[in-house]
Amino acid sequence: MKSKHRTLAAHLALVALLVALTPAHAGGARLEGYVVDVDGRGAPGFRVHLIDDTGQAVAAARTSAEGVYRFRDLPAGAYSLGVESPEGKVAPVAAPPTELTDAELARRDIKLVEANQAERETVGVENHSFGVWWAGLTKPAKTWTILGVVVFLGLTYEALDDDDPPASN
Repeated sequence: MKSKHRTLAAHLALVALLVALTPAHAGGARLEGYVVDVDGRGAPGFRVHLIDDTGQAVAAARTSAEGVYRFRDLPAGAYSLGVESPEGKVAPVAAPPTELTDAELARRDIKLVEANQAERETVGVENHSFGVWWAGLTKPAKTWTILGVVVFLGLTYEALDDDDPPASN
C-alpha cells in the first residue's frame, strides 16, 4: 500500500514540476500560418508584412524553409497581411482583416497564385471569390456552414430517392 502512495506522490510531484517549468504565454495575441506556392509547397524566403487597421506596417516576418511565418505578442486589433517575394515584389493578401483578441492564437495560411493584370487590380479592393469569403469566416461559422451543406445534401438525396411506386387511381 505504501508503494502505491509513493508512486502516486512521485507522479503528482512530476506533474507539478512540469507545470511549473512550462512557460506561460505572456499575454499578447499571436498570428501564424503557412505561405504556400501554386503547387501547395511551402514558400521559403518570403516576407509577410503585418498591417494594422490604420494601414501602417507594424511588423514583418520571414518564412522558414517550410513556409511558416509567426507574429507574437501583438496587441488586440484587426490586422491585414501583405506578402513580399524574395525578389522584392509586394502584394496584399486578398482576405478580410483578421481580428485578434488578447492572448489569442490565430492562423492565416496564404496561397500564392499567379494573377493577370485585371486580377491584380482587384486584389484587396473588391474580390468576392469563394476563398476570400471562406477565409473571413470564424471556425464556428465554418463548422455550421459545413454542417448545413451536409444536411442540405442529405435532405436533397432523400427527396430524390423516391422508391415508392407512383400512386394509381
